Amino acid sequence: MRKTAFVLTLIFQLFLTFATLFVIYIVYALLDVDEVDLISGLGFIVFQPLLGFGLTGLTVLICLIAGLPLRLITKARQWWLTKPLLPVLGASVGLFMLLLSFHSNLTETKQVILNGETIDKEVPNTPLSITGWFLIAFCLLHFYPQTVLSIFRRRQTSSSITNTVAEQKPSV
Repeated sequence: MRKTAFVLTLIFQLFLTFATLFVIYIVYALLDVDEVDLISGLGFIVFQPLLGFGLTGLTVLICLIAGLPLRLITKARQWWLTKPLLPVLGASVGLFMLLLSFHSNLTETKQVILNGETIDKEVPNTPLSITGWFLIAFCLLHFYPQTVLSIFRRRQTSSSITNTVAEQKPSV
């Protein structure tokens, strides 16, 4: 039973992380499109998902290796599991960093060659984007839904006990 729960949790973590990062990658790729024509559209449809799968897979692998102490060292795992909202907060901060990287005061200007011409293009802030990307990946990959669900169960149980005690009136 314990091994099955471990495998199912790992599959859930991998799927959640991979799907989320892939969607973020595709959004970034869509925002990078300058011209839409048949050739660039076909290139986008074929090559961007391949690049997305590769980059997302590499990110998941890096975060899985970086998070091995949380999985293999008992004290580190117990510390992480006692703070179940930490991955939720970390993923939220990572998403905020990704959104903040698009803010007009924080974007960067890069020179890009397009159709033989050098043009200036505003791109999202690279350090903010990369940090947010890896923070989301790490936190989602090490998100244990059982611990978060147990918090809500405890709150529901304690509130139902409080309600039943409050509803009981002392007999006269």
